Amino acid sequence: MCDIPIAVSDGETIVRALFECHVNKRKHMLRDNVFRPKPGSDKVSVMRHTYMKSRACKAKAKQIAADPTNPYVGLAAITVKVVRRLGSDVVDSREEFCGHADISHGIAVLADEPPDPVLTLRIRALKENARLLIDPDPAVEEWSGEQVEPPE
Repeated sequence: MCDIPIAVSDGETIVRALFECHVNKRKHMLRDNVFRPKPGSDKVSVMRHTYMKSRACKAKAKQIAADPTNPYVGLAAITVKVVRRLGSDVVDSREEFCGHADISHGIAVLADEPPDPVLTLRIRALKENARLLIDPDPAVEEWSGEQVEPPE
């Protein structure tokens, strides 16, 4: 049973699991692909940190890091209010697991097509408004990085 409310409120903090492909470590910044959906979709998976907290979010991120060439490296935090202000929505998707949600852009990424300019600008704005949280010790269970708070 999932005791998290289905309605996702503006005040919630959500996090995106980060893998090496999402981060430019030399420049300590998120890459443009961090909030880009896979081709054929308009959704990006996130976790409802407000309810799951850091340890559970890290555990789930490590669990879904199936590709050893693209390992887990941290989290990106943003508020639901900011996501909605920028034109996307956040919806509960507990059918994946309790605490899972999707950022829904309303614009699908099409395979073999040029990127939609509106979606490209929105994804960049989301990236700029998210906080990069590199995990200093990905091998351990506990979250030992900075406090998971999105930028103001």
